[in-house]
Amino acid sequence: MILINGQDVAIIEVKYKAHEADLTKLITKKYSNFKNLFPAYKDYRHHLVLATFHLYDDLKEQALQNNVIVLQRKGDMVQSYLPR
Repeated sequence: MILINGQDVAIIEVKYKAHEADLTKLITKKYSNFKNLFPAYKDYRHHLVLATFHLYDDLKEQALQNNVIVLQRKGDMVQSYLPR
């Protein structure tokens, strides 16, 4: 999923249950493909996002360390975790 707003582009990987391979694929292959396929957005600020219902804490930390925003369902709400 891609969201575009002003000068920002969010490339979002949506999974029911996220795994390490999903994060790796987002950071490497999907982001690289986005840059190649949509050069018109090269001057925008790019944000990588992993949205999921279930996520292990170590994977969440790995995502945040790689500058990936995490969106995780908590009951009826969505909790966002921003990279430090």
